[in-house]
Amino acid sequence: MITFDSAVLQLKRTLNEFGAGNHSDIDLIIGHCQLVEFPAKNYLHDVNAIATHIFYICEGLARIYYITKDGKEYNKTFGEEGMLLGAIQSAVGAEPSRYYIQALEPVVALTLPIDQLNRLYQESIVWANLGRKTMESLAVRKEKREAQFLLDSAESRYRQFLEDSPQLASRLPLYHIASYLGITDVALSRVRRKVISQ
Repeated sequence: MITFDSAVLQLKRTLNEFGAGNHSDIDLIIGHCQLVEFPAKNYLHDVNAIATHIFYICEGLARIYYITKDGKEYNKTFGEEGMLLGAIQSAVGAEPSRYYIQALEPVVALTLPIDQLNRLYQESIVWANLGRKTMESLAVRKEKREAQFLLDSAESRYRQFLEDSPQLASRLPLYHIASYLGITDVALSRVRRKVISQ
């Protein structure tokens, strides 16, 4: 069972990977965090809502996805243990987001209030660096994904997904993977058969 203290330790380990070290500035956010739980299929963030928190996933799996006017879903990304998830555009611009964040499994997360993070970015060089490195990491992932859609085949995208996120392949239904890769379920089945046979 995850407690607030164990969740904070997880968060600190993740922040240390971004170069935070054991600096006391990291503790400045802890008093503003809350431990929250979301049953599977519940929403961490709803479409058209303005983001007020970033979520640090301690346990479980969530997805960020869009729904088109005709009801088709497109998975943008997934968040598992040790990841930060949030509606970044909404948070930065204080505008309604265009996507949902949904728990695919029961999720336990720490909430980090955006207004407090923004204050720390201005007041603490440690947090300013953490914010920059986090955004750099997100930008690299986004650029890599855009290049895959423009330049790589469906098979290449699937192979890259397996290489980057092998743990997700066993946790996600195939239709969620297909949506993330931008292909149909049928096309993914063909690609999987080819990959398995090689």
